Amino acid sequence: MGRIVMTATCGLFLTAVGAISQTGADYLDITRVQVRGDKSKEFEDAIKKMAEANRKYKGDHWVALSTEYGEFGNYAFSSPRENMAAVETAMGTFQKALKEGLGPLAEKLMRDLSAYSVSGHSQLRHRRWDLSVNAPSNAADFNKMMAKTRWIRALSLEMKPGLNMQYLEAWKPFQQELAKISPPVPILVSESSTGAPAIYVGVFYQSMADMDAGMAGVQKAVQSDAYQQLMKATQLTVAASRWEILKVRPELSCPTDEIIQADAFWKPKPMAAAAPKPKPDASAKQ
Repeated sequence: MGRIVMTATCGLFLTAVGAISQTGADYLDITRVQVRGDKSKEFEDAIKKMAEANRKYKGDHWVALSTEYGEFGNYAFSSPRENMAAVETAMGTFQKALKEGLGPLAEKLMRDLSAYSVSGHSQLRHRRWDLSVNAPSNAADFNKMMAKTRWIRALSLEMKPGLNMQYLEAWKPFQQELAKISPPVPILVSESSTGAPAIYVGVFYQSMADMDAGMAGVQKAVQSDAYQQLMKATQLTVAASRWEILKVRPELSCPTDEIIQADAFWKPKPMAAAAPKPKPDASAKQ
């Protein structure tokens, strides 16, 4: 799905993130789109049509997110991939589903998405499970984690060229501190594989209340010597950083059957049919 939307919107923000081999997905595509402020509803309605056709005709899978705290009008669509070949295969299945589901209207839908968008960027990331915290160990656990996730707090670090390794070496001791936080939450780390060097950290939450619940543990972790060393490494290796909070959007998603079965939150609701136009009053012509 991601590559197709990217083409339609003239360079949307596509990211692909590696996943643990046990999950059967070595990569994950994420399409990020900056939508015009006055076209959010139209954009979401178009994505709903796309998702409905994609589900019905067995196309691609993706999870949709919107930025609730960060840059306004930012949407992300993430899709797991087994390998690079699967990226190409997914393009074909998505195109086929869209054509079968919408026919000649598919081209118009893509033009509409282009008109609603402002800018974007494409990228591939590689997931670093060895640097993650409380990460799922198999596909079933990964699906359960995603099924229960409602919010993702995401940190993006733009790295100075050639200094990724230096930062990640400083991250490892702090990783051990984060593992002590209770209640535990999944914290997943990834690196960019294309474009400018970057490191990404995502914290997965079932509710915003969970962010409060872990605050005491976070405060303890940032008071550690490991965190102080990480901050020193950050000053030397990081060019810029950005925090944002993303909200999971099931109505714009097309998740796998395993995720849908794990939580009713993901069960798709059909789009409401358009109200029929009223018939002209014949008596008014007399």
